Amino acid sequence: MQTGRRCFPVLGNVVLGRPKDYDSRRAPQPKARRARIRNRMLLGSPVRSVGEMATGTDQVVGLGLVAVSLIIFTYYTTWVILLPFIDSQHVIHKYFLPRAYAVAIPLAAGLLLLLFVGVFITCVMLKNQKVAKKAQ
Repeated sequence: MQTGRRCFPVLGNVVLGRPKDYDSRRAPQPKARRARIRNRMLLGSPVRSVGEMATGTDQVVGLGLVAVSLIIFTYYTTWVILLPFIDSQHVIHKYFLPRAYAVAIPLAAGLLLLLFVGVFITCVMLKNQKVAKKAQ
């Protein structure tokens, strides 16, 4: 027999013998659920339900990011795939950089991304070491 837990007889979907002043928030919770609730409280951000829509600001920022990505994709695709088939004397060539940059720019962007990720991970690890030293 378990101690410290309330057990109510169940008949189908109906719980029998539940006191009138029973509060489900005070019922025993599994450890995983308690941890999720504690993490939500620590993060301090509102938790959205599945059906909740994004705010207007979120939608504008998302639309802006999609538009910028689409413009960059279109420009790069035209530059790398279509331009070699167009005569080099055509006026459209003055709107694009030389072809050597088609490899150099993505390479530099990838290296910068790796650099920023490495610096971020290093900062987080150093911060965690300082916190661990203070705890000891």
